[in-house]
Amino acid sequence: MNEIAISVNGVSKCYRVFEDQLSRLLHAVWPMHTKGMQEIWALKDISFNIKRGESVAIIGRNGGGKSTLLEILTGTLMPTTGDVKVFGRVSALLELGSGFNPEYTGRDNVILNGLLLGLAKAEIIARFSEIEAFAEIGSAIDRPVKTYSSGMMMRLAFAVQVLCDPDILIIDEALSVGDFFFQQKCFRHIRKLRDNGTTLLFVSHDMGSVRDICERGIFLREGQSVFDGCNLEAIRHYFQDSNPLAQDSNATPERKSKDVVHEVESRPTSCGITETYLLSIEMLDMDDKPISSIRMGDFIKFLIRYKANDLNNLHVYLAIKNKYDQIVTATGSFNLNISPPDLEPDQISAFELTMPANLEAGQYSYCVSLTLPSEDGTTGQLIDESSWIGPININWDYNTSPPPFYGLVGMGAKVRFVSVDQTPT
Repeated sequence: MNEIAISVNGVSKCYRVFEDQLSRLLHAVWPMHTKGMQEIWALKDISFNIKRGESVAIIGRNGGGKSTLLEILTGTLMPTTGDVKVFGRVSALLELGSGFNPEYTGRDNVILNGLLLGLAKAEIIARFSEIEAFAEIGSAIDRPVKTYSSGMMMRLAFAVQVLCDPDILIIDEALSVGDFFFQQKCFRHIRKLRDNGTTLLFVSHDMGSVRDICERGIFLREGQSVFDGCNLEAIRHYFQDSNPLAQDSNATPERKSKDVVHEVESRPTSCGITETYLLSIEMLDMDDKPISSIRMGDFIKFLIRYKANDLNNLHVYLAIKNKYDQIVTATGSFNLNISPPDLEPDQISAFELTMPANLEAGQYSYCVSLTLPSEDGTTGQLIDESSWIGPININWDYNTSPPPFYGLVGMGAKVRFVSVDQTPT
């Protein structure tokens, strides 16, 4: 048996963009006519081999060529130059549900998609109950797909693709299907397929998933393969590429300050208190130097300036979100039981908040607000609020040393070894 599952040799893809229809027509009639035509190379001389049973991540920033490469591998797009060879049955999770006929029932679409994947009808019917149980859509399986919600359609499409015993499974950012527990179920099954020898090609911006699922990473930048090797090293390239300041060692402090000192535009609020508003927000390291990225576990400081009216009990809050638009932490002077100072009308004040960056390596955004909490502290009145600012880049080189914690958030645990009385009781 061939040990190679996917072979990519010198693949490039060029798109021709025309200024107008006349330029397109003239080029079609006379190929030497290139006026009004621009060539955009989405991929440039990509070559790699993937062995059977190997789990490989294709990563890179938007526009790097990841999706174009997957379309070529699945045969939906032809390369301009080079060739691709794929050995084995392929299941591709690209646009889940795009191959369903809306007039057919879920049951009929399962059979149709199974046939398209190369299975015999008897094989599909034998595994149908397993597919139905995995999708968890109940009696909707016998209703037309056009009556499904988008989540139901994705569940069924995912179940069909992964339960048809693919030799090669290709996934392009398709693991956000369904609710939280269904996503966990999908990850468990993908790990099971990987452990059973299925070749996995995974495209994602979620470096946590890349680290957990894949053993090898291919990093693409502007259509070129920049790195191919250990997944942790590929992740390091991804985070370095995501931080433009890290690539410019000659950046001046003035340039850095411009990137991280955010002037907040004053605007009236629903409560009508226009004399109290945010002025600026700075993100600093412990040497008070402006930053836009920080090492996991290091301390980060937010310096917030605001103009105050003669409001008593005015508190400052900061919230941080991950790339999935989830608030991972939110705190401020009220939560931390810090009494605000007495301020005169039109006085400019500052609030400093320092915290450890105990978040998994990745990109985050933050927002600052001024509020008046209610007497019981359960509600409050929003006085002013910034837009979401970012990204904050939290970095860690997983290839050189173990991180201070694994997972999404570090809990600040304190540990010690203690002696145990070995005398029987």
